[in-house]
Amino acid sequence: MDSLIHAGEFPILVTAFWTWASIVGLSMTPNLVLGPSAAVGVGIAAHFSPWVLLPVVAAAGYFEGLVLAWLAGESMRIGFIGRWVARMRTPRSVALANRWGVWGGLTLGCAVVGQEPILVALRWLGVEMRRIWLPLAISNAVFAILYYAIVWIGLDQIANR
Repeated sequence: MDSLIHAGEFPILVTAFWTWASIVGLSMTPNLVLGPSAAVGVGIAAHFSPWVLLPVVAAAGYFEGLVLAWLAGESMRIGFIGRWVARMRTPRSVALANRWGVWGGLTLGCAVVGQEPILVALRWLGVEMRRIWLPLAISNAVFAILYYAIVWIGLDQIANR
């Protein structure tokens, strides 16, 4: 009795498509569940050039961030959410947002909790989309490079054991 699974051979184009699809999907996954780091790991394991991999990871994270920020702004139109956010918008929280601003939130805040909660907080504190797009793009590019360096160093350490 043959218990081996006989899988068909797939053309390289199909496997490359699914590899890139997984990289894009993981890049759009929240940072707290290690989405972009896993995407970089998949790209490194697939031997993709960092000159192609990093822009794809950054662009996918950027697109996800824009959609999330827009949804956070639109969620304020829902009655109970708008009332809850207005109640939570204390002078202390507004002062914190004004002190650190969009750049501080999308650099230091993303390093601590990821971009998703920071984007929701910024939108709920009244920051408009036009003030978010550039810091979000730069933040995604910087963190894509950091994730690549961290994953590459980690894989190198494992390989040299």
